[in-house]
Amino acid sequence: MSQPKKNGRCAYCAEIRPLTNDHIPPQNLFPKPRSSDLITVPCCETCQAGWSKDDEYFRAAILSSAKVSEGSLAQGAIDSLGRSLRRKEQKGFSRTILRSIKEVEIVTEAGILLGKEPVFQLDIERIGRVAQRIIRGLFFHEKGYSLPSGYEVFVRIQQFGLKPILEQLPGVHFPQLRIVQNGIFSYTFKETEEDQNSSIWLLFFYKELPLLGFTRLPLSQRNTL
Repeated sequence: MSQPKKNGRCAYCAEIRPLTNDHIPPQNLFPKPRSSDLITVPCCETCQAGWSKDDEYFRAAILSSAKVSEGSLAQGAIDSLGRSLRRKEQKGFSRTILRSIKEVEIVTEAGILLGKEPVFQLDIERIGRVAQRIIRGLFFHEKGYSLPSGYEVFVRIQQFGLKPILEQLPGVHFPQLRIVQNGIFSYTFKETEEDQNSSIWLLFFYKELPLLGFTRLPLSQRNTL
């Protein structure tokens, strides 16, 4: 963690506090040598406390995806994850990862049983915390201010592609993707016409794994506008 800087407004809590930088998405997703186009946002140490373990888990979850792990773009990050898990100080985390691997039956669309394979059972709540932070950080990066109080962030990793979701969003045309470190991460977003703070986000990790996110007011507040 870098040393605190001068006081400023935190991208997440919007409070004026001593700041450091937070990488969006977590820096550990990018293998070395890292490019100069990584995204950072100002963050107070109060918000940042305890994030490192969730970031490690998020990296393991993303890299465990079959689409990601089979691609060449992720190999550097996979090697880095392996080295991290072998460190003595990471033994507890390594045990957590191993306990999350379960054997499941693999069945084709035609119903043919192919046998069993080890699958990483995701802690959805933990994944969601990091994914929501990424959306909030990107919101600040793009707009220059924090997501206003009262707005919620909804996220969902699309392990089976975006087509089923995009079919439910007819007429929504997204701007060109912003690409970070040769496509290891990319994203785009679209504001709603009714509210500039309500938005739809498409994120891609290693060009293979998409994540869909929304910023929005709770339904009870939307109905009063």
